[in-house]
Amino acid sequence: MKVYSIFFSPGGSTKKCVLNVASGFKDVEHITIDMNDIKNRSKDHYFKSDDLVIIGMPTMTKLFGLPSDIVSRLYGDKTPFVGLVTCGNGYYGKGLIALNTIMTRQNFRIVGAGGFVGQYSFNKEIAKGRPDDRDKVMQVDMGRRIQEKLLSGDLSFNHKLKIDWPREGAFSTVKCGLVSLLPGPGGELPKSMRSLDVHDTCVKCKKCIKACPVGAITFKEGIVIDNEKCIGCFACGNTCPVNAIHHTNQMMIKSVKNVVSFRDKRKPLDIFI
Repeated sequence: MKVYSIFFSPGGSTKKCVLNVASGFKDVEHITIDMNDIKNRSKDHYFKSDDLVIIGMPTMTKLFGLPSDIVSRLYGDKTPFVGLVTCGNGYYGKGLIALNTIMTRQNFRIVGAGGFVGQYSFNKEIAKGRPDDRDKVMQVDMGRRIQEKLLSGDLSFNHKLKIDWPREGAFSTVKCGLVSLLPGPGGELPKSMRSLDVHDTCVKCKKCIKACPVGAITFKEGIVIDNEKCIGCFACGNTCPVNAIHHTNQMMIKSVKNVVSFRDKRKPLDIFI
């Protein structure tokens, strides 16, 4: 059996979750495909019926980032897969449902799923350090249990995936409901809310250029961010060693501040096997 770990992980948390689950599989060949890398998103990937794919993506009510671009490049042969989504200690909404839907269309079959928590991309104090050691223990055990299940010849999945509704007041609930009704597997920030600025504290290390998954950052006597190309993942801000990259849209700034008061309690993991 070959176990493929596939992830889109601008902040790094989703990658950790996927690799934690993968590490529960023993005596198999492990292959990693990082979909932050545009080279991996620009070519087709084919999988056999006896492979296993573990795929992880962040969420924003639905899948966040480039879900269609990524999954459209994956071709299964009734290949079993484990679908994982991450949220910033809030809610993953319709993320698991959307991931299962688009993977099924590509001829994959679900054998496990997880709704996980990662450090919040826009405020590092929310779910700080997650996935942490407690999460890792559960995620590694999830991988172990799925491997045992597959080795026994059991490819069933007897769970009906549901929307993970927010617990952050009426506004978030209504927003989650409305976004869930929109067509397509992904959700995105409005362009105005993606607007970023680079402060004078920038040390010109250019780490943000390498981190950006869509090539929206260039260097011309300083860091320049193309807000038309930007998808709002904030990989640049998360990789900046001096926190020089900041949002400029007041609605976005206010929104990030508001979630702090709702996300102070530890959200448990949802695991489906």
